[in-house]
Amino acid sequence: MKSIIPKNGTLVLVCFLLLGTALCAAELPAPEAAAAKKRFLPQPKQVSLQTGPEVILDNSLTVNIELAADDAKAKDIVAAIFQRQFGTKPNIVVAKKDDAPKEAEAYRIRAAGKTLTVSAGDIRGIRHALSSIRQLAEPNRDAVKLVSYRIPVTEIDDAPAMAFRGLHLCWFPETRYARIEQAVRLAAYYKLNYVVLEFWGTYPSRKHPKLCWQEFAAKPEEIKRLVAIGKELGITLIPQINLYGHASLSRAGAYKHIPLDRYPEYQPIYEPDGWTWCLSNPATRTVLTDVVLEMLEDFDNPPYYHVGLDEALPPECSQCLRSDYKQLFLEHLLYFHKLLADRNCRMMMWHDMLISKSDPRMKNIYTAHGNQYTIGLVDKLPRDIIICDWDYGPPKEGHTHESMRYFKELGFTVLACPWTNTPGMRAQGQAVADAKLDGMLLTAWHHLRGNEMYTILSMGGMVTWCAPPNYPGVYPNVFGIHVRQIGWDMPITDFDYKDTGRVDLQVPRDTIQ
Repeated sequence: MKSIIPKNGTLVLVCFLLLGTALCAAELPAPEAAAAKKRFLPQPKQVSLQTGPEVILDNSLTVNIELAADDAKAKDIVAAIFQRQFGTKPNIVVAKKDDAPKEAEAYRIRAAGKTLTVSAGDIRGIRHALSSIRQLAEPNRDAVKLVSYRIPVTEIDDAPAMAFRGLHLCWFPETRYARIEQAVRLAAYYKLNYVVLEFWGTYPSRKHPKLCWQEFAAKPEEIKRLVAIGKELGITLIPQINLYGHASLSRAGAYKHIPLDRYPEYQPIYEPDGWTWCLSNPATRTVLTDVVLEMLEDFDNPPYYHVGLDEALPPECSQCLRSDYKQLFLEHLLYFHKLLADRNCRMMMWHDMLISKSDPRMKNIYTAHGNQYTIGLVDKLPRDIIICDWDYGPPKEGHTHESMRYFKELGFTVLACPWTNTPGMRAQGQAVADAKLDGMLLTAWHHLRGNEMYTILSMGGMVTWCAPPNYPGVYPNVFGIHVRQIGWDMPITDFDYKDTGRVDLQVPRDTIQ
């Protein structure tokens, strides 16, 4: 057979002329490759950035979308993403491919010449791939204003380490809507797939409007917008209010109470201190049922609902104390489990009321608030309940997250739930892998700002997607880029100066003279 390899040393030239593949290209110089790769968050499993003509993300680009199954909406979804992220209308070709990645949410990227090929099992993986492309892309450097984005010759193979990758957000009276939308969009950008949205006296119940600070209530159109954004970005929104403790719907140390501060006639549905719902009053269940059903409707019948159930105090009212309170609590929990299950919705709950620090199986446990009325009930709970095991501190010596393993061994779906502590996040990521847990629910609480917002979202995004133990580093300036990109999507010009960046004010007003 006659050789087709030129004898005049022009092999490299031939490779570039072919341009349909990056097989002959060399890796980018190390400084350039390192600068580009650190923009990924989370970091893909395998990335190769190569020399050769850059891939211009303009209208002349051909985008091949390869899916494991037919999807009639894929072309429109990809077109909308390109218009939003890059302001372009490339030629999009969608095809079913047997060799597309089969793993849930996995994706593959091949970019060279005028062709970008993205392969995935379904549209979720395609969305993740296009997020990675956006993080990698740079604008042109030959004009004052943007003409087009471009990426190097690129090969990426990627897949998530966890199936459930969630973020728990709180909507306080002090929380502005734009910050919630910003966090939802960042969660999707960092390849999370769920957001739990807990209302702290801000849910606008139609049947029970006095259960919120009406002047700070979330607007129905804002909730509707968030649900629509979630669907657009491939992230499921899950509603929450607490159905046991935290009944004041305010932070404990604030001593604020909704509605008792303004409407004391509602005292019968609370324990005397107002912190826990009164379970012996049938009216309590009626009120909470109304609210839960309203929230399910507003969130477009989500697959999950978070009922809280953490940090409740023992009963104090005479009627509860005279009752079989342990049975009363169990019936309360089982009632709402059935209410949700009848609507194809799974219950999520915090773990801490179900275990005790005195249990010898819970060595060095961080969070356990069970009492004589709640301990032992775990054996009677349906195993389709999702246990959210919250653990906010740094890892202790010899600590192996016993409670998470305990609930998993009992047959529950278990999510590890860290907060702002980076070593704690890493340790829980390892626990998810070691104990074969079902994922992670990052928590933000009242820290959706500044350095803690950066840690929760950026490090949390890395831990939930990448396999332990060697999580790559994250860079504050990269987070800044992503916050800005999300602002363009909102668009931030529709909101307020305070809604840009990661802090409301550069200089707190009380320091200005």
